[in-house]
Amino acid sequence: MNIQIVSRHLDDAYVESDFTTMFKRQSEQDRYLIPSHLGEGSIQRIPLRKGMELVWFDTAFSNGIQLDFDVQYPHLEISYTVSGKGVYEAVAQAHAFQLTSAVSSLTYMDGTRVHTEISSEERIRHMELRIDLNVLDMILPELEPIKQHSFFCQQLAGVPDISLLIEQMQNCPYQGTLRKLFLEGKALELLALHLSRLDDHPGECYTTKSKLNAHDIQSLYKAKEILDHTWIQPPMLSELARMACLNDYKLKLGFKELFGTTVFGYVRALRMNTARTLLEQGKVNISEAATMVGYSNMSHFSSLYKKTFGYNPSECGKK
Repeated sequence: MNIQIVSRHLDDAYVESDFTTMFKRQSEQDRYLIPSHLGEGSIQRIPLRKGMELVWFDTAFSNGIQLDFDVQYPHLEISYTVSGKGVYEAVAQAHAFQLTSAVSSLTYMDGTRVHTEISSEERIRHMELRIDLNVLDMILPELEPIKQHSFFCQQLAGVPDISLLIEQMQNCPYQGTLRKLFLEGKALELLALHLSRLDDHPGECYTTKSKLNAHDIQSLYKAKEILDHTWIQPPMLSELARMACLNDYKLKLGFKELFGTTVFGYVRALRMNTARTLLEQGKVNISEAATMVGYSNMSHFSSLYKKTFGYNPSECGKK
């Protein structure tokens, strides 16, 4: 199934398009239901202010979905995938980006056609913060180098601060106007976090200048997927490189370039995020949480936890 959308501003997709024809809007809610012949689930739109919105995907498609967006305005987007798989690329560009768990992407596009494919292998839970820079013109020096391109993308994997923000947004404790106020604050915090991770010369991060070829990128995503399943007892770097069909050098440098963190940093982030969730649930103590995520030295675990989140694990319930 292919869906085509020409977008001249943020609201275009919701007016008259393949999207509105195919996905029916629930009355009095900005929630669009997946038709039964395509699968099940919904897409929820949450307007925050004029020119800014959140979109939550919780869908399971029977077959893969392809979407073609012709974006004709300066569009800034931050996305985060909780689960599911997909791929997207700017037409005529040499590099494709993966939608995969625990990866957050900052994407800018203007006068660009973007092709997206969503896999039907597993349910996709995915968030997008969308900003129309024609309407919400932010005076941010960090954005200027990015806006020199028609397409730009930065991906970060396993960043604990981002995972925490997404969880807070998903579990917003408020309703009505307070809910919008809370979500807008978290959305701006998410934007600030991404912009703070840009290199000193973000224009040089433009995807066509990457030294990674298609095989390297595919192998690096395979390495990440292996770590997603083995992070309690991950393989040695040399073994991980062999499993992903890479050499050690390309694995270390390529992982950092593609995901914005090292292999060890990614594993540690997965461990810390899981430990924080366990402690917040209150079903285990600190020692049990540490053991469950692969740490036998309590002092080392507590030190890493505080370094990651800024407070001790004993304070988790208070936070």
